[in-house]
Amino acid sequence: MIKKASLRLLQRPAMPKAVISSAIYRETSLAFDIAEAEDPATELDGPLLINILVKFFHAYVYPDTHEKVVPLEQISLLLDQFVHRRLGSDILEGCIETRKILLAYGFALCMLADLPKSAHVFKSIADGTIVQDGESFTGLDIGSGTGILILAMSIFAKRNGFLNTSIVGIERNQIVAERTNDLIGRMGLGNVIVADAKKRGTYGFLENKKVHYVTNETLPSINRSLWKEDFIFICKTLYDHFYAQISEAKFFPDAILVGRSQTEMLTVINSSNCFQMPDEKYPLRLMKPYAISLSGNMVSLESVGHAYEEYIPEVWRAVLTHRW
Repeated sequence: MIKKASLRLLQRPAMPKAVISSAIYRETSLAFDIAEAEDPATELDGPLLINILVKFFHAYVYPDTHEKVVPLEQISLLLDQFVHRRLGSDILEGCIETRKILLAYGFALCMLADLPKSAHVFKSIADGTIVQDGESFTGLDIGSGTGILILAMSIFAKRNGFLNTSIVGIERNQIVAERTNDLIGRMGLGNVIVADAKKRGTYGFLENKKVHYVTNETLPSINRSLWKEDFIFICKTLYDHFYAQISEAKFFPDAILVGRSQTEMLTVINSSNCFQMPDEKYPLRLMKPYAISLSGNMVSLESVGHAYEEYIPEVWRAVLTHRW
C-alpha cells in the first residue's frame, strides 16, 4: 500500500487547459485547412498556421484522421500525452501503444510540437513567392522528421500557381522515415526515403531536374558547434555535385549568421557562397549558428517564433518550446 501511494505521488497531473484557445480552433479537418492555405488569397495568419500544426501532429500519430474533424479536446489530450511520454501520468494509464508511438517518434515530434517556432518557419516557406516556370514544382526536404516542411513547400507551390508537385524528403532514421512516408503518401504530398544526405549517391533521383526549393533544417541547437549536425556538410555535397540542379532554388534557411562566438568572426553563409566560408582561417565546422533568415529578416535563434507565442498558453510554452 505504501509503495502504491508513493507511486501515485509521482504521477504528473494533466495539463490544466487546452493547447490552444477554443476561440481560434477551427472545427475543420486538416485537409480542409490545407486547401484553404493553398489559396493565394488566404492570409496565412497565426490561427490558421497553428490549426494546421496541431492537426498535423494528431495526424502523424493517427494517420487516418487528416480528413476528419478532430475535437480540440482530443488534440490537446494527445499533446498532453506527448509531454508526459516518459513520465507517470493518469492520462497515459493503460495507453501502452500510444506511449510507444510517442517515444519512438519523439525527436521528430519535438520539432513539430514547438508550435510558435514551427509556425514561424512554416510561414516563411509557405508564404514565399517565386516566378512560375512550368506546371510542375520540384522540392527537396532534407532531414524530413515529421514532413511538416514538405507540407509547407506543397502549400508554397500551390500558392504560386504550380499545378503539380514532386517533393522528396530524405531522412536517415528508418522508423521515422517510414512513418512520415506513410502520412505524406496518404496526403498526396510526396515521398520520404531513408538515406544519408551527406552522400552523393543519395541524390540519383534528381537526374537533370531543376529544383525549385530546398529545405534543410539539420542545424544544431543554440550554442552547439556546426559539426554537431550535418547542415554544412550536406550543403557541400549538394553544391559540389548538383549545382546545376539547385543553382536557382530557394532555400530554407536562406541565410545563417555564424560565428566563433556571439561577437567574434560573425559571418553570413548563404546560397551565394554555397553555405561555406570563402576562406578557412577558422574552420566553419567549429563555428556556431546564432540567427537565421526568415521571410527576409535575420532572426536570432532565441527569437524565432516570438510573434506566435500569444496563441499558445504559457503553461504549454514551458513544455513544448524545444525546437532549438
